[in-house]
Amino acid sequence: MTGREAAAQVQALRKEGDCFVKWWRTADDVVDFELIDPFLAKVENGQSVDGFELLGLEGMWRLFTDLNPDQVTRTVQNGEEIILWKWQDGAGNEKVSSYPFTPEGLKSLIDNDFFA
Repeated sequence: MTGREAAAQVQALRKEGDCFVKWWRTADDVVDFELIDPFLAKVENGQSVDGFELLGLEGMWRLFTDLNPDQVTRTVQNGEEIILWKWQDGAGNEKVSSYPFTPEGLKSLIDNDFFA
């Protein structure tokens, strides 16, 4: 489907609580995850899409932890729910990074750090 068709379908199917879109393009073997609003801006500019699934924060969290169960956890600090990511630096020292448990926090972890 064209990007415009995908955007129209996402907007029609989006319900309260949906914040992520898992989308794919079969020809390129592309599967990606985006926050819905940036996805809509991207596909409306001509990006083709073969299919998509809308996810809430909990659904995206489950999908993410299914792929990476040992490295990330959720906890509460100062009354706020956060994500803790345990990783090793180049010298082998264990580090812990934290992110707010929000759609933007989870997307930041995925895009900027975890798979970088």
